[in-house]
Amino acid sequence: MSGTVSKIKYAMSLRTPQEEALSYLDAISTHCDYKRDDKETVEAAASEYSENNRKVRTKFDFPSFCYAMATGIGKTRLVGACIYYLYKTKGYKHFFILAPGNTIYDKLRKESNPAHPKYIFKGLEAEMGRPRVWDGENYDQYPVKYEQGSLFVDHTSEIQLFIFNIGKIFNSKTDTQFNFHKFKETLGASFADVLAQFDDLVICMDEAHHYYAPASMKSINYLRPILGLEFTATPKSPSNVIYSYDVARGAAEGYLKIPVVMGRSNIAGYSQDDIEEMKIRDGLTLHEHRKTVLREYCANNELDYVKPIVLIACKDTEHAKKIRALIDSDDFMNGKYKGKVIEIHSKQTGEESEENVRLLLSIESAANPIEIVLHVYKLKEGWDVNNLFTIIPLNAAKSDILAMQTIGRGLRLPFGEQTGNEDLDTLDIVAHDHYRELVDEIRNSDIFRYRDLDKSGVEDSESVDVSSTFEEGQLSFVDEAITAAGIKSFDQVRNPQTQLEIYQAYVKKFMASQQKNRKSDDPNQLSLFDVAPEVMQTGETQAASTAPDSATAPAPGNKAGSRRPMTQEEFTKTVTEYSAKAISVPKILVQTTSEVKFNRFEVKCTIQDFEIATAKIERFDAINQHLLTVVDAQALEVEDARNTLACMLLDSISELSYDDADFIIDVVEQYLAQMPGDEEEKKKIVRRYAGLIVNDIKKQIYAHMDRKTQDVHIVQKDLIVFRKFVKNVKKDGQVRYDKPFTDKSNIKKYLFTGYKKSYYPANAFDSDTERQFSIILEEDPDVIRWIKPPLNQLGLFWKAGQQYNPDFLVETTTGKYMVEVKALNEVNNEEVVSKAREGIRWCTFATTADPDHKSWEYRLISDDNIHPGNTCKYTLGTAHPIKEED
Repeated sequence: MSGTVSKIKYAMSLRTPQEEALSYLDAISTHCDYKRDDKETVEAAASEYSENNRKVRTKFDFPSFCYAMATGIGKTRLVGACIYYLYKTKGYKHFFILAPGNTIYDKLRKESNPAHPKYIFKGLEAEMGRPRVWDGENYDQYPVKYEQGSLFVDHTSEIQLFIFNIGKIFNSKTDTQFNFHKFKETLGASFADVLAQFDDLVICMDEAHHYYAPASMKSINYLRPILGLEFTATPKSPSNVIYSYDVARGAAEGYLKIPVVMGRSNIAGYSQDDIEEMKIRDGLTLHEHRKTVLREYCANNELDYVKPIVLIACKDTEHAKKIRALIDSDDFMNGKYKGKVIEIHSKQTGEESEENVRLLLSIESAANPIEIVLHVYKLKEGWDVNNLFTIIPLNAAKSDILAMQTIGRGLRLPFGEQTGNEDLDTLDIVAHDHYRELVDEIRNSDIFRYRDLDKSGVEDSESVDVSSTFEEGQLSFVDEAITAAGIKSFDQVRNPQTQLEIYQAYVKKFMASQQKNRKSDDPNQLSLFDVAPEVMQTGETQAASTAPDSATAPAPGNKAGSRRPMTQEEFTKTVTEYSAKAISVPKILVQTTSEVKFNRFEVKCTIQDFEIATAKIERFDAINQHLLTVVDAQALEVEDARNTLACMLLDSISELSYDDADFIIDVVEQYLAQMPGDEEEKKKIVRRYAGLIVNDIKKQIYAHMDRKTQDVHIVQKDLIVFRKFVKNVKKDGQVRYDKPFTDKSNIKKYLFTGYKKSYYPANAFDSDTERQFSIILEEDPDVIRWIKPPLNQLGLFWKAGQQYNPDFLVETTTGKYMVEVKALNEVNNEEVVSKAREGIRWCTFATTADPDHKSWEYRLISDDNIHPGNTCKYTLGTAHPIKEED
């Protein structure tokens, strides 16, 4: 990989396939000149340096290379990387980007704006100026003159993008040339003629398989580009493919969803209408299941909710209307999808079409009510969404169901990478009427999976919010109030005066939120003076009657949007119950720092010989072949040898700073003292050999440098107020924790209730061993309270960007523990040990910051040592030791 490719990769955060694709362009471009070399020479270089040394032959009049890239990998970003590469390495400035239709055309125009989140040159803003963009709407304003039979075009140092769709330059159906090819008085020529004048025009063809019709090729060849770059998931032919990246590899490497063909094999006797309705109902059952899974995943990972959508392919517009009437009715699934369906097809016009397009373009937004899109082969390339999880093809042929143009609409991942959760990493294709045929076809496929709904259906499930004593909406205000009151331990909350301080802060936070969200047309909006006047006093509350009437005040379980805060009596009761179950846990950030010490040492000049002889200027008679005169050349020298070397050392060794000036001067002076010659000769040597000298000194400095590494911690927050978690539970999946439980292989689908010492009244577990450990914690009188911390709330990182979520935090009468429960065969796993080491470090610092003055200890317990009836102390005593890092 060349240095330029490497820089582009890091600047643009290119994925592996994008980087590989750019590397092949780099290899080819290094061995040819697109301006000067003929087509055959360029194609020979491409054949030698393309992926797998494919023989490259182009059907256009100019050399054109194709990237066969699976939909969802990021072709547009690759377009930007290729353009910048050719600009940076070849100096090309004119790039014509061709789109197949209005959807992609409009998308590319928007993404050429640096303010767009998917800016085509994202990451390169500091490296390049803003490109000049000309398109089908403004090209007639291009600065060009036509004088004395010649075109004079604008010369600029900036990249110029010309974005058009094929319909704006040629219509193959009507054989019509558009304004693009017609003489324009503002230009003095046609715009096609203007483009053809550039000697560095590169054409980038998005969805390139559309442009191989003779008329389209003729229009493209007319522009006389020096190079073409084609981007498509379905190349017209493999003859000019220089790099390919298919769906199978994309899914295997975690860049795409995995398509799953789902169906029922036992559908004999059903009419076609029955099969269609069965497919729709099964698809929507899968859709509802996925909604609960996404809600749980987004809530537990503190992500914005991703709303899943369903795409139903209909055979024609009448069929689409029929299906919409079915789904959008009050009778279908109790009216669940009424108002949540849109049709997209070419026969829509006017306001209906505009409104549907608006809804379609914003369909990724959770605020958009649409969950089901009905289309009649109108959604092909260009509709890029990451929240399509279910495709229901109705009355489609087998080949249509597997067509990558349709499946490609749903391959993009909502979170940028696979999560490891199959429900989030797959695309469901419901194909009852062709299911058996498809299974036979894809049985050995690297791309598809399949699932028989006759044998394994989708269980009814629901998302359950599990909160502590306070409802989630109120807890956010309580959290802010505890922080504002300076509370460092939940033991302090038992004090009545402290409770009053927290309540005062709570009401202020509640009312501040009300004011922030206030609507100007709401005359009944409360102010701080309308409620709880006693909280404005510094002493004890004067009378309960001054608080809001309890009949109108919200209960502890009210929602965040409630118009009134809790009464002081309600608050005191609830906060007392809350503090009894809440472990005082500080939020700690553990960091590793390095301290460097530079020790004085004897520097040695290891360069053996410096050439200090004066250079000569010779004058030679080329006709008579003899030397005329020889004169001494003026030698270059630095102004100050010591200062030059000192500054270069400071710049080249990142650990050095101006505080180390004495050390730097000392090593430089030692080195200069060992160099030959007087001061003037040393100035000349340093001018000539400065790089070698600095490298010689650097090696010696590093050899004598002491580096001390240590862990430090920052207390980011005195108390963590753990928020709710969301659990996706099967029907009848809430059971008592202490009752006999047999469905152990499916334990992740259950929520266990009835806990008294736990922070949460219900908990979810990854294994039955964890549930059994919770029984030990509940039964042992030495255990005061415990919590199963939700995902990503403890703030403990075990590697960059990845949090470690231990199984349990436990407080006993004598100490506090971070506990991890693992199967015996996993305790020496590299990841488990790595997380344990971070847990140990965290506990070390938590002990110093613990407000209750209890020590924290880490325990890794294997499943063979967990048995209800044993004490917590005994069980923790069986913990496995963690090896220190080498």
